[in-house]
Amino acid sequence: MSVDLHADVATGGRRGRAALASVRGLALSDAWAAVVAAALSLFLGLYQLGQPSLWIDESYTWRAMSRSYVELVHEHHWIYYTVMKPWVAVAGTSETALRLPSVLAAAAACALLVPFGNRLMGRPVGSLAGIVLALNPFVVQWSQQARSYTVVMLLAIVSTACFLRMRTRDSTRAWALYISALVVFVLIQPLSAGLMAAAHLVAGRGKHERMKVVTAGLAAVLLTSLFLLGVAQRDSKSGTLVWNVDPTPDSVAHAVLELSGAFGVGLVLSVAALAIVKRERLLLASWAFTPLVLSVLATPVADIFVDRYLLVSTPAFALLVGAAVHRLRRWLRAGAFAAFAAASVVGLAVWYGPDGSQNWRGEDWKAATRYAMQHGGARVDPDWTASAYAYYGGVQRKNRLEVLWSEDEQDFAGSWPLDVGFGERLRVQRR
Repeated sequence: MSVDLHADVATGGRRGRAALASVRGLALSDAWAAVVAAALSLFLGLYQLGQPSLWIDESYTWRAMSRSYVELVHEHHWIYYTVMKPWVAVAGTSETALRLPSVLAAAAACALLVPFGNRLMGRPVGSLAGIVLALNPFVVQWSQQARSYTVVMLLAIVSTACFLRMRTRDSTRAWALYISALVVFVLIQPLSAGLMAAAHLVAGRGKHERMKVVTAGLAAVLLTSLFLLGVAQRDSKSGTLVWNVDPTPDSVAHAVLELSGAFGVGLVLSVAALAIVKRERLLLASWAFTPLVLSVLATPVADIFVDRYLLVSTPAFALLVGAAVHRLRRWLRAGAFAAFAAASVVGLAVWYGPDGSQNWRGEDWKAATRYAMQHGGARVDPDWTASAYAYYGGVQRKNRLEVLWSEDEQDFAGSWPLDVGFGERLRVQRR
């Protein structure tokens, strides 16, 4: 078909020129829609970006920047830290500088979802989905953290695009490209990569396609085996997953609402889309729900149910919302999108808070460190939280003043008169 089109254009064929102009117009439309989605994501991600204090995990990112590239190989987030290291050499280690790559990754994901969704589901589903993903408060929350989770969300889209390419082009090259995507995914976040590969397996059409997913997954595991063995060894020693809690009906319901967005409006529209849209229904359903279901079912073996690990599902929910809005009758379409947007704005207002000074974990290390240093310094308990204290210039002293972090309020009981709170999980107190 493309040969006939170019031949017509070359000979001055009116039909060929019109078709080529139409293709260019659609490409330009996709490009503008992607720019709008990325710009919205950037605006929401940059707003108050540097105001909240770093929380503990973000301070680990800062701490890793002082290590050599060789030492970073032994970290869980090896590739992420390796990319961040030259970035901070240029941009610095302020809260804004450390978090900005996550904002950029979220914007890239929103932009990429536009052409991906339009090709997968037809126009303008992808264009709507890009806006929906950018408006999701849960996505905005993790775009403002100095961690790798929005990169993982971007890789979920990339790996799914490679999966679909492998489906439509049954070639060794397409299979190798899918393996490459999974390898990068594993090196960034092994758990999320495994959950996403499982979603592709469930969405496979027939035995042949599922076997290609299985063999690609095994190849990715083999290629990253040394890294995965190191992760397993570190987990066995330090208990990396020890703070994860077993899923409950409330926590699972909360996770679904976060992933779908807009206080349940996104979930209602997603379910409606699965009921009325036949095109790629299995893929979108598997992408949206398989990671959640598997993380819950895996609980007897490993506590991997953590909402941020499931950020890989947010693009699928965005596509479902876009598909539902597109398929609704004209008089309902505007109302449905307005309801999603309004609920998202409320969620964003809750996230940003009155002045943006609190981080999502309820631990204001900036204020706590300043207070402790005004009283001559303090020791930090537990010691694995000390990097957050050190980031803000805290010096540990062996005195009776203590910066205490805990998720259990009972740990704060029995303190001396000096007991000042800096969020729900952080106290400066005298023992």
